[in-house]
Amino acid sequence: MTLQENADGLLHEGLSGEPWEAVRQALESVHPADAAMRLAQYKPQDIARIVEILGPEQILAAFEFLPFEIQKETLPHLSRDTVVRLISLMRPDERADLVEELDEDFQDRLLSLLIKAERQNLLKLLTYPEESAGAYMTTDYASLKATQTVREALDELRLQAPKKETIYYAYVVDESRHLIGIVSLRDLIMARPDSTVERIMSRQVISVPVDMDIELVAKDMRHYDFLAIPVVDGENRLVGIITYDDIFDVITEEATEDMYLLASLDTDERVSSPVMRSVKLRSPWLFVNLGTALIASYTVSLFSETIAHFVVLASLMPLVAGLGGNAGTQSLTVVVRALALGEIVDRGKWMVVLRQMTVGLCNGALCGALLAVITLAWHHNAWLALIMWLAMIFNMIVAGCLGALVPIMLRKLKLDPALGSSIFVTAATDTGGFFFFLGLSTLFMDRILTHGA
Repeated sequence: MTLQENADGLLHEGLSGEPWEAVRQALESVHPADAAMRLAQYKPQDIARIVEILGPEQILAAFEFLPFEIQKETLPHLSRDTVVRLISLMRPDERADLVEELDEDFQDRLLSLLIKAERQNLLKLLTYPEESAGAYMTTDYASLKATQTVREALDELRLQAPKKETIYYAYVVDESRHLIGIVSLRDLIMARPDSTVERIMSRQVISVPVDMDIELVAKDMRHYDFLAIPVVDGENRLVGIITYDDIFDVITEEATEDMYLLASLDTDERVSSPVMRSVKLRSPWLFVNLGTALIASYTVSLFSETIAHFVVLASLMPLVAGLGGNAGTQSLTVVVRALALGEIVDRGKWMVVLRQMTVGLCNGALCGALLAVITLAWHHNAWLALIMWLAMIFNMIVAGCLGALVPIMLRKLKLDPALGSSIFVTAATDTGGFFFFLGLSTLFMDRILTHGA
């Protein structure tokens, strides 16, 4: 039996009345994230009972790994004293995120229970815009004075460590808390004990403004390969730090959001969402898709006489449209990723579009040539094979162009570049594929019929 299975079994037994000391030891024997997975299987009232019996101090690490929705549902089942102790022990950023999820009445009751310093700190964190650096930062950072010796600095870090999120970096501030330097724990350990912090600290501190968009913060942290980055106010006073675990969550959320938007799904939908909620979230984009599909269908109807003269066209035209749609999605994915990572600058946008069109031209020529050979072998019609080749080239060029242009234009309009892009690009390649193939077929119908099988 694994440690996790043992913890799960003892947890169930504890809820059934077995001694709780065994439950406490079992939960301590596994990582808090694994303990949280076990806790998440129980009802909020059962989780509350576990917190009450084991104590907030014992369960805090696992509780912080629980989804906010479960945390929020658990709090009303806790006693007043337990809620205060639990919230007070939580990291400032985790505490702020949880309180923000609560309804207004519960927020007011909770804030009234906290001591003044904690309440003021929490209210300040809640005032920052949702997607700003301030909303993601923690105020639990290690700070030092430039005049301290290395020996004094290490002693100071030992005192601060139990209450700080990380001490790998210590931030050097003056009397007014202006950020003047940074020193790593490694540098402190290697320095002479009687040397001063000022002598070994780096003055070239890279920080971010408190109101900076969190996606830009994530790009900076990736660029500089930081484990943490300091956050400063307008007067360069240190107000907090953002650690890599929070940035990893942001990156994951953004990747999920882009994936959902590329599929024209709402980011609020989950696999466990109620049926009617999923229907409500999906149907608007399906109606948009229906509208674009009608445009493609209307394009086909314009060439109904052509299809009637040579029915085999109906079996070939989906190939041009389908491959064009896939090519457009490929370009779209590459460009959306590049925009998300900041790899595309204003001056280079048209080069990106041109490059994707060139890729479309090359792929269209290659795929079109293969389809032309298949068409010739299948229907023994050289003109039909030539039309297939030309239509594939034209549609692949359109796919590359719009696959790059649509997300760039959406970004220009201050919208998410992934927002509905796939629907518009696919609509264009479907319509374009039918138009190019059937249009060329109409133009060269006499030659097709003359050389028909």
